[in-house]
Amino acid sequence: MKQRHSAPAGAQRGYMLMLVLVALVAMMVSGIALVRSMDTNTLVAGNLASRNATVNSADAGVQLAVNWIQANSASGALNTDAPASGYYSYGTDQAWTSSTFWQTCTSCQSTDSANNTISWSVSRICKVTGSPTGSTNFCQTSGTGTASGGSFSSDAVNFTGSAKYFYRITVQVVDPRNSSSLSQTFVTL
Repeated sequence: MKQRHSAPAGAQRGYMLMLVLVALVAMMVSGIALVRSMDTNTLVAGNLASRNATVNSADAGVQLAVNWIQANSASGALNTDAPASGYYSYGTDQAWTSSTFWQTCTSCQSTDSANNTISWSVSRICKVTGSPTGSTNFCQTSGTGTASGGSFSSDAVNFTGSAKYFYRITVQVVDPRNSSSLSQTFVTL
């Protein structure tokens, strides 16, 4: 009969305990990684929802600016700058990334149901301030009614009627997280 040699009982103690502790540490690290991954996914989903809300808010800002242009088009107020109303009668670039630019016009701001702050500014696309039909002014128009065509396409529809001037509407939306986004739209009225 063969005898088995085994290590004394005191020498075997702790080996399984060490193996189990290493396995527990590995499981804990993978659990923490899973929780952090879920947190990141939640943040990304929140950022996408916030971005979509700011796009909708920017559309509302464009509509507010169009309403202002339409309300002031018959009075001749669109021939001069009105920075306090967020209006510039010539197409110059503004300091859109500056917070002080957006504080110039307090009547050009609103807050929507998502608690986003919407600010807008309008620039008529003209060379200089003044009447768009002035001899020293040149304004981008959609047509004057006498043009032989309105597009480079051979099957384009000719423009008829009075000239419609281009306006650049710039909207800044600041969300509750204090991140801002800018969007620009060109309209003819």
